[in-house]
Amino acid sequence: MSDHSLPKTVDALKYADQNKVLEGHVAVKLMPRLLEMLEDESGFVQVYLEFDRDEQRLRVLKGRLNATLQMRCERCLKPVAKEIESNFELGIVLSDEDAKQLPRRYEPLLLELDEPLELKEVIEEELILSLPMFAYHEACAGDYEQADNESAEDAVDKDEGEKENPFSVLSELKLKK
Repeated sequence: MSDHSLPKTVDALKYADQNKVLEGHVAVKLMPRLLEMLEDESGFVQVYLEFDRDEQRLRVLKGRLNATLQMRCERCLKPVAKEIESNFELGIVLSDEDAKQLPRRYEPLLLELDEPLELKEVIEEELILSLPMFAYHEACAGDYEQADNESAEDAVDKDEGEKENPFSVLSELKLKK
């Protein structure tokens, strides 16, 4: 991939008609909503965007994003680097009615006529959608799996020992009458 910044805005309709391809990077620190979910603002997102028309002549934006983001481990609460990769296909539309007519494989990208598309916002949204629900270190996962297995073994040992009848409380109530 090239080592240059992407333009801030583009004319998405024109780019789709011209089959434009953009490659470059965007600094993570320029994405405030994404930063709320990260441990630090370091790094860049590698971006590949292809504006085109599909076989139905619909304007589309196909993209691929790659980034290593510092998230918080849900188990030890320390930073953990997570490799994020996102592939997406967006149908470029000008109205809600057009969005309803899109084939299912496309998510709608609603634009205002004569308004430029802010690439950073699209990239940020796609990254947020690609974040894992829970981030953790592999070592932490092993520790917790081992602890879970030990707890399960303890429960089995307890069950094998003295089994209490769950209905014994009812028999006690019957005897009190």
